[in-house]
Amino acid sequence: MRKISLFIISFIFFSFSIFFLKDYFFWVSENDLNKSIEEKYIEPSINKNEYIINSESIGNKKENIQVSLQSAYNLDYIYYPKNFEWEIGEYIFPFKAFLNNKSIISKIDDIRIEFHKEKNDVRWKMKNHSVKLYGIKNMKIYECSSVWIHEFWHFIDLYFLKKWVFTDLSDYFYTISWESTKVMKWWQNQADFVSGYAMTNKYEDFAESFTYFILHNEDFLAKSNKSELLKKKYNYFIKYLFRDWEFVWTDFSDDNEILDYYRDITKIKFSLENFLEFLKK
Repeated sequence: MRKISLFIISFIFFSFSIFFLKDYFFWVSENDLNKSIEEKYIEPSINKNEYIINSESIGNKKENIQVSLQSAYNLDYIYYPKNFEWEIGEYIFPFKAFLNNKSIISKIDDIRIEFHKEKNDVRWKMKNHSVKLYGIKNMKIYECSSVWIHEFWHFIDLYFLKKWVFTDLSDYFYTISWESTKVMKWWQNQADFVSGYAMTNKYEDFAESFTYFILHNEDFLAKSNKSELLKKKYNYFIKYLFRDWEFVWTDFSDDNEILDYYRDITKIKFSLENFLEFLKK
């Protein structure tokens, strides 16, 4: 009888262990699945007309979550055609300066950047650790740099903010405004987003907000004081990505006027010269 009881207890313990630890042991394959799902919703085109105007706080609990930091071990620049590198040297410099900044390079482990001379139906694409930019010379240098920072956020989202057993660090941002990938929480309004493009889906909300935080921080902060939800998004970057308050209170905008609405953050003109000077620090 005693052996039967021990067997039953052992079986129950084993079953519960499998249930709670299955995500831990199989997190890699599940993580890859999540990435493929997310990549499907990373929309490089901004030809959007559908806005579902429909937050909730991240919560007051203090999460003790370690963010994995690694230096870049594989950073590749690829050019199509091969001699295109010599045509776009002035465009490439801001990319390298940004990636070599100490607060940025610590968030990279493997990234490939492709510069395509030919235009495409979109300005960029990102998938499988690879960022592809098209028709570089058809963009202003500042716009190209903004596009890159926006796209770099998608990289951070997928490959730096790790998926742990019971949590996904990106979800702390997503749940501020989103019920699901493309459905906002019903009480959202335009003032709770940094741009119109940010309202297309939760991934673009994240990328546009990241770009705004990096390039137009004072503008972002001023607007966040008028929206509790925007304030949560602003504070998210300090809490999980820039804990030493990098980029906070900086402003590289060319125009001091804060507009109520921006269609696309990557189209806002900024002083590339001042930005590059800051990155040297």
